[in-house]
Amino acid sequence: MLSRYVSPKHVLLICAIVVALSTFILPSVRGYGTVLFQVVALGAWGILAAITSGQYADFHHAQVWTLALVLNVLIFLIPASLIWLVTRRKWAAQGAVATAVWCALYLSCLFFLFPATDGP
Repeated sequence: MLSRYVSPKHVLLICAIVVALSTFILPSVRGYGTVLFQVVALGAWGILAAITSGQYADFHHAQVWTLALVLNVLIFLIPASLIWLVTRRKWAAQGAVATAVWCALYLSCLFFLFPATDGP
């Protein structure tokens, strides 16, 4: 009966919003964070530095974190959208559960799993 009220599209949208909101916690991460955290944070810094300059990226944190939000959601949505595309018709309930599990695993990798032992 759950599939009558919650569609896979809604689960995907809710999970994407949760991942986007998790970006606001990223600046409070201390130390090196996790490997996925470094991919998101340093990837955003690198993109901004490539577009402008390294010095600009060093002093414009709002732009770096805005790019981190976009990068964070994109990295999450690539596998999540594949799950949604494959399961949306025949296995809607299982696809919704799989998307929610992927969201939990992604957030765990972003904040807890696979800690980075070194950084830049």
